Amino acid sequence: GPIDAITGEARYSLSEDKLIRQQIDYKTLTLNCVNPENENAPEVPVKGLDCDTVTQAKEKLLDAAYKGVPYSQRPKAADMDLEWRQGRMARIILQDEDVTTKIDNDWKRLNTLAHYQVTDGSSVALVPKQTSAYNISNSSTFTKSLSRYESMLRTASSPDSLRSRTPMITPDLESGTKLWHLVKNHDHLDQREGDRGSKMVSEIYLTRLLATKGTLQKFVDDLFETIFSTAHRGSALPLAIKYMFDFLDEQADKHQIHDADVRHTWKSNCLPLRFWVNVIKNP
Repeated sequence: GPIDAITGEARYSLSEDKLIRQQIDYKTLTLNCVNPENENAPEVPVKGLDCDTVTQAKEKLLDAAYKGVPYSQRPKAADMDLEWRQGRMARIILQDEDVTTKIDNDWKRLNTLAHYQVTDGSSVALVPKQTSAYNISNSSTFTKSLSRYESMLRTASSPDSLRSRTPMITPDLESGTKLWHLVKNHDHLDQREGDRGSKMVSEIYLTRLLATKGTLQKFVDDLFETIFSTAHRGSALPLAIKYMFDFLDEQADKHQIHDADVRHTWKSNCLPLRFWVNVIKNP
């Protein structure tokens, strides 16, 4: 479902605080992505939303095109341009901000696929980012605002920041505009928190929250079954756990602790708190 690129709010959220409360009209699109490793190979169909920003679309395309490739070895969305191909010759570079970006008073809306009128079944390609004369003409405010937007995306991807971060809507010092994507937010956090605090979760939002949690429940159950079950364990423990247990045994020997119960307690505490919690938080 839709995810606000600025605030991190989503239509299908596990948290009431990160739930999009406004009605968002959107359509599902299938983009046919040219294989970045071989243009002669069959195109890769990728599902997206017409309300996705260009960066969000690039991330979905990268996930599909480089499926099975370690994330550290994939190209970064910021280093790639999204090219919309219309026939053999017509090629349009899509960007989060350009000269067509809509500005309403002091609000500047990030470009979406719908903004460019990208249609279902369109052919697109990810190409290395290039600097053209067209881009340079608008570089003064574009570069600053885009770098600010990209820093928001990096903040949004940090696991530790998802619960605590606030919308970054500081106006651009030169243009005085604030970026927004799906929903506009208040300038002051206290005003925003006050408005949120005064709202009760209506039945429609509660239903959506419960439905989202229900969708993920089986995956969560399977995760804990895999982690803690001994009855259905079909393979050996990960080597990282053996390394940790061996380290604890070495420390016990070093400090001349021979009580088996003490060693067992160390391992019982470290396994969930020091190993699995970190794996779940930072997969």
